[in-house]
Amino acid sequence: MSRNLKLTLSSVLVAGLLLAGCGTDKQESVSVSLETFTSPDGNIGCIADQTMVRCDIKHKTWKVKRDPKCQLDYGGGLTVADGKAELVCAGDTTLNSGPDVAAGTVNMVGPFECQTNEWGDSMRCENVTTGNGFELSADKYSTF
Repeated sequence: MSRNLKLTLSSVLVAGLLLAGCGTDKQESVSVSLETFTSPDGNIGCIADQTMVRCDIKHKTWKVKRDPKCQLDYGGGLTVADGKAELVCAGDTTLNSGPDVAAGTVNMVGPFECQTNEWGDSMRCENVTTGNGFELSADKYSTF
């Protein structure tokens, strides 16, 4: 199955799940399994596979000290694999890589779970096997 077809099918699935929840007063989280996805506000874009998850952020107010070992862009996002989460050193971006997910959506790929908050302006991703992860928003980031 081609990547474009998988992305289209994933988008249709997300849209269907979201529409199925319309008309209820109680907001329930929706679970999806997308390899690329974007926060509801469009500020955070993520990619995930069986080995890692990475999220980059477009607009942020926090600053990081440049890593002298990084010869590319540093601190534009966070990633977690098996070990502790860390700031990204990369020459590419995960922004605009996938469909917007609804606020509160839980995305699972392999051992990685990512969830937006109820306002859709942050992303929390965790390797559920190790407990390592990160939380990312325009105002702050943290690793655990």
